[in-house]
Amino acid sequence: MHKGLFAIASLMLSSLPLDLGASQENAQVEMRVKQVTVDPYSKSPVVILEGPQNKDLIPIWIGVSEARSIAMELEHVATPRPLTHDLIRNILQGVGATLYRVTITDLRNNTYFATLTVKLKGQDFQIDSRPSDAIAVALKMKAPIYASGQVLAKAKQLPSPEMPRDDIKKILGIHLQNLTAELAGVFELQTKRGVLVADVELGSPASQAGIQRGDIILRANDRPIHKVGDLDTVIQAAKKPSQLKVQVWRKGRTFTVALDLPAES
Repeated sequence: MHKGLFAIASLMLSSLPLDLGASQENAQVEMRVKQVTVDPYSKSPVVILEGPQNKDLIPIWIGVSEARSIAMELEHVATPRPLTHDLIRNILQGVGATLYRVTITDLRNNTYFATLTVKLKGQDFQIDSRPSDAIAVALKMKAPIYASGQVLAKAKQLPSPEMPRDDIKKILGIHLQNLTAELAGVFELQTKRGVLVADVELGSPASQAGIQRGDIILRANDRPIHKVGDLDTVIQAAKKPSQLKVQVWRKGRTFTVALDLPAES
């Protein structure tokens, strides 16, 4: 092990050893990263955490670089050289440390707080962190993300851009967002038209057809799609059962998939 690398890690782990009480553990809920979006009012990126069972949502307003790092990890986009969060991962792994978990601990004065729980040489260390950095590193190191009960109780409301009607989510199993210039910038998209697939439900018609999070829907049944409402209109006008032909843009290439529209119940 390199002495210089270990010295850097020692500085990072200079906090007091962590002593987690049973009551604190019980008050925490494991979350997952649902999506990265843009607040339509402040134009700032937002990462949204979701509870797997009770569907609790925590929107956290973050910086553009952190949003891009999280989005790239969600889409499994590799970089030619390590970026900041890759460097943190490499340092921890280089000295034999394990990222046990990250926790969104509190919300005070409109600011979220987080900690990284790191194991090194038989000891647990709690390291203060911005939530955006903590989430990015957790994704890169495949570590679980938790939120305290008080954060869930005090979490801000989601930004409210034009959202898809329940019909789109129910019928196709996809969550869509209008593709604004700000959102295209976060994801470094080459296209500025269409609607962004923010999430895909497992086992849904969209998932079975091969639609992925991060795809851009350009056309549906040969009609251009400029906003979420356009796709909703096409779905409402289509005969059911039938197939919906969707033109998709993904990482520089365009292709067409067919999604099954079930008969109306």
